Amino acid sequence: MNQRFKHLFRKYLDNNCSREEFNELFAYMEQEGNQDSMEAVLKSLTEEQEPERSVRRKWLLPAIAAAASILVVVAAVSWWQTQTSNPAKGLVKNGIEQSGTVLSKSTEKSEYKYILLPDSTQVWLNADSKLDFPELFDSKKRVVYLTGEAYFDVRHAEKIPFIIHTGKVRTEVLGTAFNIKAYPDMEKITVSVKRGKVKVNYADREVAVLTKGKEVVIAQQSQQVKEKPVKEEQTAGWQEGNLVYDDYSVGDILADLERVYNVKIQVGSSELKAIRVTTNLKRQYGVENALEILARLTGTEIAIDNGIYIMKK
Repeated sequence: MNQRFKHLFRKYLDNNCSREEFNELFAYMEQEGNQDSMEAVLKSLTEEQEPERSVRRKWLLPAIAAAASILVVVAAVSWWQTQTSNPAKGLVKNGIEQSGTVLSKSTEKSEYKYILLPDSTQVWLNADSKLDFPELFDSKKRVVYLTGEAYFDVRHAEKIPFIIHTGKVRTEVLGTAFNIKAYPDMEKITVSVKRGKVKVNYADREVAVLTKGKEVVIAQQSQQVKEKPVKEEQTAGWQEGNLVYDDYSVGDILADLERVYNVKIQVGSSELKAIRVTTNLKRQYGVENALEILARLTGTEIAIDNGIYIMKK
């Protein structure tokens, strides 16, 4: 199992795990008795001297060190119990209250996390995102609050709806798998369904009932709603390293790349930010490759000044 764990952990560090591999990795981490073998694998990774690029060496060792400290905690207690606790008596937003302690899980830029909720719903949290949820759901509803992007695989519970609030968007399900992208600084919100059925409300009005292979796009300024088909591999494609942008503004794409790679990117003009692009980028190829592709699509150039990427005509 050591070699398998090593292989999965390498893919995790590369942000290249499939959902199945991600589940397998964390299931192994949570099993009692695996502490020694995990530490041995981590030690071997730090000692390896592979001919890797300097960019990769910069983040590999700190990432392994951080992961090692996490694994020590995982071996002692269930990892989801270590999430930051808010001493508030309940989760109260938009008039909806959940009893019990509020838990909060968040990611930094270029960071991705897996969360197991109290009802066994699985959540994959994308970069620069946050999820608030109660320590225990009540018997009538399961309510969480998302800022950013996440993929949910909701545990089915008859007559106990699962409700996600993301700004003005309210998404309700019983048991399904779907992705929500709702960063406050982006011009549109998307909800795409991989399995089951999802009801989407925006500003207290129902805008879509989605089934497998469907996506709704909501423009935050104009409140225009567009429903369209979506390929299965594009639903939460970010988990496999696919950065899919269908009719996105350059400004929103660059904001997304800043989150994914934890870099700073400046744009020469508001007109350039407004250019709309459809493209599919690969996260593992790096930010410079992504920017080169965008530059070709927009007829622009990319420069670097004091570590800041600049896109200009």
